[in-house]
Amino acid sequence: MIQIANNNSIVLLQKKEFLSDTFLLQILSSETMENYLKNFPFEDKQLFVDCDEDCFLVVDPKLSFIDTKSSASHSQSFAPNDPQFKLNATLIPIWKNGSLSIGGEDLAKYLAQFPPLCPFLAQDPTGKDLMLAWGKKESLVSAIESGLGTYFSRSRNGKWVKGEESGHLQHLQEIFIHLDPFYILYKTNQIGAACHTGYYSCFFRELRNDSQVSFVYSNKVGDKIE
Repeated sequence: MIQIANNNSIVLLQKKEFLSDTFLLQILSSETMENYLKNFPFEDKQLFVDCDEDCFLVVDPKLSFIDTKSSASHSQSFAPNDPQFKLNATLIPIWKNGSLSIGGEDLAKYLAQFPPLCPFLAQDPTGKDLMLAWGKKESLVSAIESGLGTYFSRSRNGKWVKGEESGHLQHLQEIFIHLDPFYILYKTNQIGAACHTGYYSCFFRELRNDSQVSFVYSNKVGDKIE
């Protein structure tokens, strides 16, 4: 049984394909997410949930995207049940392979716009979503300096470098920023498991229309394959 996290920070990801670099990210209230799931069209779309049940991934082959530069009014829209809903995630590259992709003044401008907390999405080079966590401005600065996937742990109320204890580090390849809504995208090589449960990705469960859950992976990272 899936229990949506009882807070106002539920993230919805939408993609055309499970392995894809192009996606739509929206931050919703738990109530909005619950209403969305009540009438979810399982016959047309796939639905995955992360380990903390505060991020949902929808794979919709009919989803299409438009350029927000020419249609800025769509940037804050939310119409998940509208088959004509179109939106494009416009990402700004800011760092690649150890070096900034933008000038210091531009970086300072983006850091000045940083909210107290925002989503940090990590994807591997294939476009597979590894995890959705939250971070602060300091998390991004640390990631730029170290090249490691860095977040903010709300439970521990402090900086969190993924894998600093388990060894399952994220060696970043690229960092992107999105301004509306505000979030960070890490493109990363993942050592071991991204999920604390031992699965490669936190999105290891697919939800079915009969209230059943199937597992995306047959084994956890490091398990002996029978």
